Amino acid sequence: MRMLVGYTSRRRFPCSCSTKLQITDQSLDMPQASIRTFEFAHKSDTVHRLDLNLDLFDVLLDSLCKEGHARIASAYLDQRKQLEPGWIPTIRVYNILLNGWFRSRKLKQAERLWEVMRKENVAPTVVTYGTIIEGYCRMRRVDQAIELIGEMRREGIEPNDIVCNPIIDALSEAGRFKEALAMMERLSISDSGPTVSTYNSLVKGYCKAGDLVRASKTLKMMIGRGFVPTPTTYNYFFRHFSRFGKIEEGMNLYTKMTESGYVPDRLTYHLLIKMLCEQGRLDLAVQVRKEMMVRGFDSDLATSTMLVHLLCRLHRFEEAGEEFEDMIRRGIVPQYLTYRKLVEELKKSGMTEIARRISARMASIPHSKKLPDRYKEGTDGSHEFRSSIMRRAQAMSDILKTCKDPRKLRKLRCSSNNVVESANILVEDIKRRINGT
Repeated sequence: MRMLVGYTSRRRFPCSCSTKLQITDQSLDMPQASIRTFEFAHKSDTVHRLDLNLDLFDVLLDSLCKEGHARIASAYLDQRKQLEPGWIPTIRVYNILLNGWFRSRKLKQAERLWEVMRKENVAPTVVTYGTIIEGYCRMRRVDQAIELIGEMRREGIEPNDIVCNPIIDALSEAGRFKEALAMMERLSISDSGPTVSTYNSLVKGYCKAGDLVRASKTLKMMIGRGFVPTPTTYNYFFRHFSRFGKIEEGMNLYTKMTESGYVPDRLTYHLLIKMLCEQGRLDLAVQVRKEMMVRGFDSDLATSTMLVHLLCRLHRFEEAGEEFEDMIRRGIVPQYLTYRKLVEELKKSGMTEIARRISARMASIPHSKKLPDRYKEGTDGSHEFRSSIMRRAQAMSDILKTCKDPRKLRKLRCSSNNVVESANILVEDIKRRINGT
């Protein structure tokens, strides 16, 4: 749901209050305008007759929290409790605010609210525990999340997939597969049981750890238990293949996937084309893009950009120019970096007329002229940047190994300069020693 906005009392709009609450206007002070909208609706006779006012406060807090204004939502809740002593917030209100604090990564505030709920004897629900557990898992505090499972059971609340899935995901992400599988088995004997997300979390973890054997076994187990893998399931495999340039394995899985009736999504094609372009396989990249378009996915900015850069690397500049111009004809604004690199290569190769035509086309559309900080004309700036960091890091490592002066080491550790600046100082120090100055 989008941020709420204010309602002007000078004009009554012919729409429901819930619709008014969802209208967005960036020119307004969003949080305060949202609160004014709620207060108008809360006092409205029409709203009272419709019996909507009981839910509008939840809508307000939920919208504020989702837009990153958990602090304002919390302050407004406290204000309302003071102004209306007889009003008791529902558990849903607390759940919304807990979720808001965790979304904002404000752990202390979330834990403080949890303590307030306990002091006020607010009875938590499975959603409450699910919200806190997911929040802990997002912040990589899975052990604290696991402790809450025991507390839930003591409260007579049985953990379900909403509670267990984030823990299984976090454990898998951390490589703690034995614990993740044990949690899944416990979930299997519960009323809710595991879901597609449960298996996806295990597949993701195994693929991230490079254990494709266990990832494949999990996929087979998933299918054997009647679950249909989603494109996300397969994309974890494709992400691994793309990362390590395993073309044969990636294309074999893609073929099996499509022949078995599973439908790839746009990310599947992006990962495959990225892998093929990085390995210089233009023929396969073009073939996969054709299949992508047959399945209803247009060739977007990411796909066309990867192909343009590959064509440039293969010195097929005329085809790169054609692809670039086709992007503009399809209404896609190319990245300025792609434009600059292409024009540079065309000019170097003497294709000045094509370079002039592309420049004219680029000038005809609004576009950003921002380039990465590390970009240098005529060079591979990213490679130089990485090499520079590695050289300086190595220099720092050498100095730290040989330096025996505690004061100098302390000075290096406490320096307010960033790593690159510190490395520069060390490199100069090394030069002075070599030159004997």
